[in-house]
Amino acid sequence: MAAKTRNDVLRVNMDPALGDVALAEARDALASGDWGPAREVLAETRKTVDGPGWDRRSHRVRVLAEAVANSSWVERWQVLEPVNPDAALLRAQVETVRTLRASLAGGSGYRETAAEALDLCTHAAEMAPADPTPWVVMLTLARAADRGSKRGHETFWSRWQEMRTRDALNRDGHHEALMYLFAAWCGSHQEMYDFAYWLAGEAPPGSPLAVLPLVAHAEVFRTSLLGIPKQREPSPYAHWSRDLVSADVDRVLHSWLGSAIVPHAQADLDRNYLLHAMVYSGRFDTDETRALFDAIGSHAMRVPWSYTGDPGSSFLYWRDQAFHATAPRR
Repeated sequence: MAAKTRNDVLRVNMDPALGDVALAEARDALASGDWGPAREVLAETRKTVDGPGWDRRSHRVRVLAEAVANSSWVERWQVLEPVNPDAALLRAQVETVRTLRASLAGGSGYRETAAEALDLCTHAAEMAPADPTPWVVMLTLARAADRGSKRGHETFWSRWQEMRTRDALNRDGHHEALMYLFAAWCGSHQEMYDFAYWLAGEAPPGSPLAVLPLVAHAEVFRTSLLGIPKQREPSPYAHWSRDLVSADVDRVLHSWLGSAIVPHAQADLDRNYLLHAMVYSGRFDTDETRALFDAIGSHAMRVPWSYTGDPGSSFLYWRDQAFHATAPRR
């Protein structure tokens, strides 16, 4: 695993761009009304030397949409370039972000927004038939539209199959599907675990889908805290020290990080899930943990670190433990 330059240990960088400098610049330009750089970074994902970079395309369109969902710049771009598949895709993602936010805010108004978002997703899919990304966006949309209901499952699985047909190992699509199956959204812990273990078991060496069970473990711990007073919260050490979690960590270290792979666009997010599981299961003082901290650099992610405290300070504390300190008292 190639190490990044070790950043100042007194800070963390939670920018969702994850070190994609071109994406960060395009996002800032788009927020100011200049969609030229966004056009370039999205077009680039369709025309790479080794074929389309679907994982980076999904990552980039998500980060761009989250940044400008409260503005109308993307709508203006689409009006000016109605046959541009990237403008259509970003427009669909923006409306999906709005739907998701409205769903979380409560009320029923998001149903109308969801219908508009679905029309935009369908249009984006029709403009780029080989692109799995509009179908990934539709999986996110299903999570918002079907929240708390079992009625949409058939449609959801149909969209998932469309995504899989185009990119069988799509990282974002499978993470979105797993989140759909969270008990907090449209499924249950059992459905979530069944899906995570099935995919992790089917994934070839080097696939980031190996991390899915760790995402499920983090979600189970998060929900265990709901409604519990701070002084009575369950111990994260007890949760992550279980034999099941330990076996899953070993599997990820072997099947994903132990393989020769080209890091995918959201590798640092997946590394954060792995690191979080390792330190709370007592594996903070290992060569593998130190290699992960070096690989991530300053790119701490709010999730899953926020499940066990302040994300920035927790990340920095465990980083210090890994490189300099002795075992903490539990």
